[in-house]
Amino acid sequence: MATGRPRVVTSRKGGPDLGDLSGPFLLALLGGDEAAVEGLVSRSRALGADTALVVRDLVMPALCEVGRMWTRGEASIAEEHLATSLASRVLGRSSGSGGAPSGPDRRIVFACLAGEFHDLGIRFLADVARECGWDAESLGANVPREALVRFVQQRPPAAVALSVSLAGHVPEAAQTIAEIRAVVPGVTILVGGLAFREDPERFALTGADVGITDAVTLRDWLRAQEGRRSAVSPNGSSVCGLPIAMPASLRRRVARSR
Repeated sequence: MATGRPRVVTSRKGGPDLGDLSGPFLLALLGGDEAAVEGLVSRSRALGADTALVVRDLVMPALCEVGRMWTRGEASIAEEHLATSLASRVLGRSSGSGGAPSGPDRRIVFACLAGEFHDLGIRFLADVARECGWDAESLGANVPREALVRFVQQRPPAAVALSVSLAGHVPEAAQTIAEIRAVVPGVTILVGGLAFREDPERFALTGADVGITDAVTLRDWLRAQEGRRSAVSPNGSSVCGLPIAMPASLRRRVARSR
């Protein structure tokens, strides 16, 4: 359980300079040129960038600029949607895998709180986690608190990562975290998102264990967990990834070899 202020993981500099690719990448996104977007991501990887660096230094700066263009009336909502879907599709195809996860101690659940409708960030972070060899499950946007708590209780993961874009949702994050801890005391809880980039002091209001500021900080935290095992949930562990609360008859049916 978290005590005091959460540990905020700061982003490390270094890695290849992707600045020369930023302009062409933005133009390719706005133009819907999937081949060009894919080519630029491939060039980034050829320079030595992993998924976390591609997200932090290429994809997110471009998407933030598209968002600013929309607010200035320089890009339409259709163009903004095209850019985000294109970036997500290409990055998902190009992301690698760190191999088969070793068990529930390598499983992380990502979710946006109720009222949070922008899940692109957690989709990218799930790609980063898989590349680090974790079993990453993204529940998407606008997940009701009760549903999230029940999901985590049924299938206890090693970690839960919550995305909060709106400052007004920080109290909801704190309540969600408290309820998750009540049913799975050993789970590690991470928080991140625009609300905390705007004001890092908000991390301390959530009761989370770790504050994540970008994709690279998540990657570094996941790598630091090598060799560590999460506390066993009081509910036990799931079998074959199936929910603990699933009726026995249904568990036997879906677990049966095909």
